[in-house]
Amino acid sequence: ILKLQFLYFIGNTKRKPSFFAQRNMSGLLLSSLAAALLLATGTEGAGKNYVGGYLLVQDVQQLKVLASKASTLPVNRMWLSFVSPTMLYVNGSRTLVGTGLNLTAAADGGFAEVEQYVKQLEAGGVETFLSMGGWNYNCYPYLYMRYSVGGYGTSTPNYWKIQEFGGGSLSGCTKGNQYCYVCEPPSQHTSLDKSFSIFPEPSHSASWKAAKEYVEAGANGAATPQWNENMIPGQQWTDPKTGISTLVPGMTAYLSAGRNPYEDIVHLAKDLGCAGVDVDYEEMWHADTFKTGTGPWDLQQTVYKYAAILKNVEATMRMVAPKMKLSTAAGAVGAWGGNWWGGNLKGVWLKVNQAYPDLMSFMASGANSGGVNVMTYDLSSNEQYHECPQPGVCQLDQQVAFYMNTYQQVPIAAAVGYEIGTPAYPDPKHDPTHQLPLTTQMMDSIISQTQSSHAGGFFWEMYKPAEAGQATPTQLAQALCKKLLPGSSRCSGVIPPWK
Repeated sequence: ILKLQFLYFIGNTKRKPSFFAQRNMSGLLLSSLAAALLLATGTEGAGKNYVGGYLLVQDVQQLKVLASKASTLPVNRMWLSFVSPTMLYVNGSRTLVGTGLNLTAAADGGFAEVEQYVKQLEAGGVETFLSMGGWNYNCYPYLYMRYSVGGYGTSTPNYWKIQEFGGGSLSGCTKGNQYCYVCEPPSQHTSLDKSFSIFPEPSHSASWKAAKEYVEAGANGAATPQWNENMIPGQQWTDPKTGISTLVPGMTAYLSAGRNPYEDIVHLAKDLGCAGVDVDYEEMWHADTFKTGTGPWDLQQTVYKYAAILKNVEATMRMVAPKMKLSTAAGAVGAWGGNWWGGNLKGVWLKVNQAYPDLMSFMASGANSGGVNVMTYDLSSNEQYHECPQPGVCQLDQQVAFYMNTYQQVPIAAAVGYEIGTPAYPDPKHDPTHQLPLTTQMMDSIISQTQSSHAGGFFWEMYKPAEAGQATPTQLAQALCKKLLPGSSRCSGVIPPWK
């Protein structure tokens, strides 16, 4: 989710947050001839055109209904969301228990049913990915409160949470109020012990050690990688800046079993019959906590951590499932160069591409390409907090065009992101006037102006409700299908209700 020029930040929700604005940049779009060739050939790099939807799986019935209509769905790619970054899965065990995606009361947590429906989806032409992460599984409440929401003074977009729940003081944000409910509002009924997670650094794992060595070898004179392997889920971690100790969020079974979640997601996806896995990395708290400099700052340590995670997953794929695809969710500001003022993940994907181009090409353009899915949503038009990327570039279609252009300029082949319904950010109750929902008018504008230059389009989320005047999941999927898969019989299909 999000942010801006002097920092500022973020939405709250287990849904997909995106990332906002931060200042200036310009560049040429692909020429109309190149864009036409892109869509005509169905390729961007070595990938193919795709229309995809993330499914926040709440009930296995959702998958059953979608699988029954696989051949007529107006999408040809689907991400099952989310497994936890602290998941445990032993290859061949055939259970979802311990993965963070336990769907039924059956002994296997619903594994057999999910496997059956994935098989139907794949047979019906819908590539199915297993996604790790999501907002809650990226949020460390204490650190996000102290160094992101509350780390840049009082005039930031989400500081109102500290004022409302902490009496205007960081010290008022405690375990009792989930650190001023910075990760999720009280209405979500989350639990500090069970709802949140970090992406761990599994120091006991040989493949993680190899991934670190790869990252360290590619640092090329930049800041020396500093790892935080003492930040262990389920154990106390003491903030060296404040002396405050907090419980690191996340599940712990993988530790006692000596497993590595970045290996286990590949094994689970393979056993389910999925075409690929997805890494949805959004640890803004990590960037703000471990930044260096005096402002503007450097988030190079977060670049290293993200690159190591990707490398660990990629290396496992090459050994276990060499034909499997890898995708990632990327921040809207992720390919934007220039100064970083905190509060988001500005430039992370740009920096990964510069230092570790093979990692980015593996996801974006190679035979294993699953897509770089840019979360060009949860954006804000609030210029008080510099949330428009340039003065006057504030409408949703303008911001989407701007951010996608930053990826083209690198270049990184990337997919355009859309969100159904009321955005998670800015807060719909606290700042509804600066929200930028996907109306049908905005949908048409983005597809006609920006989507033509990109071979992929995706949306969050397949069963998220839309308000009057907003694009529904079926309307958006059909419109994207007609643009990206012209002539396909899928394009007249619908996303069926599941209850």
